[in-house]
Amino acid sequence: MNNRITFLPLLLLLGLLVFSCKKDDGPDPNLAPAIFTVTAKQATTSSDVVLSWTRAKDPNGDPVTYAVVYKDTLAKNLSDTTFTLKNVGYGLTVTGSVIAFDNHKAATPVAFNLTIGTNPYADVPDAAFEQRLIDLRFDDTKDGKILLSNAQKVTSLTVASQGISNLQGIEAFVNLTYLDCSSNQLTSLDVSKNTALTELICSTNKLNSLDIRKNTALVSLACSNNSLNGLDLSQNAALTQLNCSNNQALTSLDLSNNISLARLSCSSTGLTRLDLTKNTSVQYLDYSFTKLNGLDISHNPILTELNCSAAGLTSLDITKNTALTKLLCSYNQLSTLDLSKNTALTSLDCEGNRLTKLDLSQNVVISTLLCPNNQLTGLMLTTNTALTELNCYGNQLTSLDVTKNTILSNLTCYDNQLTGLDLSRNTALSFLRCENNTIKTICVYSLSQVKPFWQKDASAAYQVCN
Repeated sequence: MNNRITFLPLLLLLGLLVFSCKKDDGPDPNLAPAIFTVTAKQATTSSDVVLSWTRAKDPNGDPVTYAVVYKDTLAKNLSDTTFTLKNVGYGLTVTGSVIAFDNHKAATPVAFNLTIGTNPYADVPDAAFEQRLIDLRFDDTKDGKILLSNAQKVTSLTVASQGISNLQGIEAFVNLTYLDCSSNQLTSLDVSKNTALTELICSTNKLNSLDIRKNTALVSLACSNNSLNGLDLSQNAALTQLNCSNNQALTSLDLSNNISLARLSCSSTGLTRLDLTKNTSVQYLDYSFTKLNGLDISHNPILTELNCSAAGLTSLDITKNTALTKLLCSYNQLSTLDLSKNTALTSLDCEGNRLTKLDLSQNVVISTLLCPNNQLTGLMLTTNTALTELNCYGNQLTSLDVTKNTILSNLTCYDNQLTGLDLSRNTALSFLRCENNTIKTICVYSLSQVKPFWQKDASAAYQVCN
């Protein structure tokens, strides 16, 4: 009985030893790689995100590989500890993770997030435009873009005659006050972001529209030689100079809000009507080769220069424009021209009209008179002692007295009916054409006065007259 009791504990002890040995001999459990650190940074010159991380240690000593997850799994089985997310974009937050795997697929994910700043660049897709920016040292690398910080330093930009067809990137130049992009191949131009502009020159391009409603500081606009079919100036109250000439498709122009306008050129356009009654500050007006159905300039008292040549005029009233100094009204159908109130007139070109007389008695300061190809039978110039240039060819003049015009330097009077010409008082005369008349004698103060290039009929003779 005692032997049985002694043997039972021995059996129990033996069983425990066997169980213990079996437990110790089993495999160790697999543990996932340890936590590691991920760093996310934006690349200095792009919207790339550069990821880097410390190596994850595996408790079981297994080799570790990595996967990068952003929106989708971008890379697997990486052994390196860096990876770049390409062209993520600007102005957004990037969220993803780097996952460490051992060879048993045990995984340890570590999240990353990074807010990408705004784009430091503006795209400049036109190679010619960017090359010009490089030449001006506003850019340094031909990579299709320009740093905003560089563009924002520029206040004046001239890119004329560079073969540019696309001015994209100009929106980055927010501090521009002067822009000249004339003589290129632009079909569109967006200056809505260039609100500091005071002067814009975009002439000689291929523009059919131009939106300057945001450019309220604009003082001077030159958009001539384009294909504009409209021009809204309602928001440009500061405008003082406008040149929209040579836009044949431009058929209307509202200047009622541009009361500061001082210079206006709208020659060779499709305009048929022009209202300048509110533009009392206009000093210069050119609407040559534009066939307006009449124009009232009686509300423009400080007008000093007027060009209405080849405008289809049959009449012209400038009696209210007493400040006028220069008048070009050639190639119209004018039969009369009243200059009696224009006492400040210094230059007159009325070539190619139907004038039969021209009264210049009140225009005593006139220095240049061009009146060829009319029907004048007489021309009284005795009060016009400031005259230096006279061109009156192609009329019906039978006499011409220039003895009072002692500072006359240029005289062109061919193709008339003159029978004589006295130049004995015109000691300053340097140019003469008087052929195709019936002149027999040309009086001079000295034969040395005669220049070899002066032109006359062979039948006419120079003679010294006292």
